[in-house]
Amino acid sequence: MYDRRRFGLAVVDNDQLTLTMLTLLVRRLLPEVDMKWACRRGRDAIERCLSADSRPDVLLVDMSLEGLSGVEVCRQVRAATADIALIGITSFSLEHYATDALAAGAQCVMDKARVRDVCEAAVALANGRMPRTKYVSDMTAAQSHALLTTRTEAETGNVADDSSPTRSNAAAAAASLTEREREVMCLCAQGRSSREIGELLGVGESSVKTYVMRAARKLGARNRTQAVAEWLMLQD
Repeated sequence: MYDRRRFGLAVVDNDQLTLTMLTLLVRRLLPEVDMKWACRRGRDAIERCLSADSRPDVLLVDMSLEGLSGVEVCRQVRAATADIALIGITSFSLEHYATDALAAGAQCVMDKARVRDVCEAAVALANGRMPRTKYVSDMTAAQSHALLTTRTEAETGNVADDSSPTRSNAAAAAASLTEREREVMCLCAQGRSSREIGELLGVGESSVKTYVMRAARKLGARNRTQAVAEWLMLQD
């Protein structure tokens, strides 16, 4: 399962039994991996990721953490560094978390019960490749880091003077949409369902949802409704 590079891996999951089982299975499937640490609290995970002594190459993040959410853990880690690959894991609906997690800088979101697949994704990311899984980012960690940093600066006012920096950033994000993502957003704005859009474009309904998810992430929206609102504002 290894490519060229050995790497360090860490896990954050609020269920102790799950945390123990994940750690054991990862060590069995990746016996040469450097298991850096495992913890149950999102804030602890962030602190360890930001320390040079305990920073992993790959972090598995439970999406349903208590207190600080898994999505927020991804966001804070990615805003701080592009050097850690983030894999969101959950035992619940992947689609429920995918848009927010990918927008927060995760490279992919996966079923935590499919540990072998998660390990294969970790190996791919540690060696500079994108994993082969359904909910995967189309941006590199560096691109996500740059985007989140820009948004943080805009929110706090730490950006260069501009006539409308927030709108400029939004326009730049919209410009990053692919032609198909633009087509889908236009049809969404007309109130068409995913099934209707799929029929019009000759693609499956699941593909339409993926396009919407990617467009929403690029527009900084949390869901389809917000994405449509952002898209319509940018058309003015």
